Amino acid sequence: MTPLKQPVKQPDSDTPAGPSLPTLTIGETTLNNLPMLTEVVSGSDTSLPRVLNDEEIQQLLHQLEARIEIMFTQKLGLHLEQLQRQAIDQALDELKAELPELLQDALNAYLDSR
Repeated sequence: MTPLKQPVKQPDSDTPAGPSLPTLTIGETTLNNLPMLTEVVSGSDTSLPRVLNDEEIQQLLHQLEARIEIMFTQKLGLHLEQLQRQAIDQALDELKAELPELLQDALNAYLDSR
């Protein structure tokens, strides 16, 4: 069986740089030679990041809120633009369908008023 490896993902330019999480990499394995979870955990890097204080947590929460708000606003803007275009197209189609009747009614009203 081929080795399983998870590629290391580079952080996006939009995401703040933070501590990287350990990745699971398993060498040559067979169905009879699969590692136990405890072996994988014990073989991984155990240096965990330090605990964040309340101020740092609040700062990260504000950054997360700002990012979510930006993404939501962008998505909402795109959907609103699409809906506006659909509404305009539908209104124009309805006007085109009713225009001959409206013109005929206007012509009849003009001829009746003479």
